[in-house]
Amino acid sequence: MKHLLTLVATLSIAIGLHAAPAPWPPTPTGTPFCKMARIGPPIVADSPSTPIHGFQLSVDTATPTLVKKGFTGGYDFISGGIGAWRGCHDYWLNIGTSPYSYKPLTWDFDNQLTTTWTADVGTLIHAGATADYLATATFLTCNQGGSWVVYLQTGSDVPSSATCYISQLRVATA
Repeated sequence: MKHLLTLVATLSIAIGLHAAPAPWPPTPTGTPFCKMARIGPPIVADSPSTPIHGFQLSVDTATPTLVKKGFTGGYDFISGGIGAWRGCHDYWLNIGTSPYSYKPLTWDFDNQLTTTWTADVGTLIHAGATADYLATATFLTCNQGGSWVVYLQTGSDVPSSATCYISQLRVATA
């Protein structure tokens, strides 16, 4: 038993006790089958008469943004979540907390925290009611640092000194 504990301790030191910060996006791993591309319709901004209308949701940073050409891989709409499938893993769209009515969104690698989304191909994305806000299909998209950052909008607050537009997000059909 003493040798087993020594072996475990040696291996722990050899592989490191502290993990380095993970780069974004994390590098998916898995079997070759999992690394095959899944193609699906994008999630697009449905906000006529605004410059962001038709922009697509991006999974390129941990903070969801709208871009002209976004993520077109397969989305998972299971267990009340929205997951962007990339190489055997989902990047889950989660709703954060804020004292303001606009709630920050994040893409979290293999970590589904929000289970109140309803979405499917051809439909608007809805966030179900929680103890903090009522159900809504309204999003706030703000130009911050040159990126169109997406928030869930549950009231009328907007970030100061940012150009923002109210929008809805729709899962496209093609």
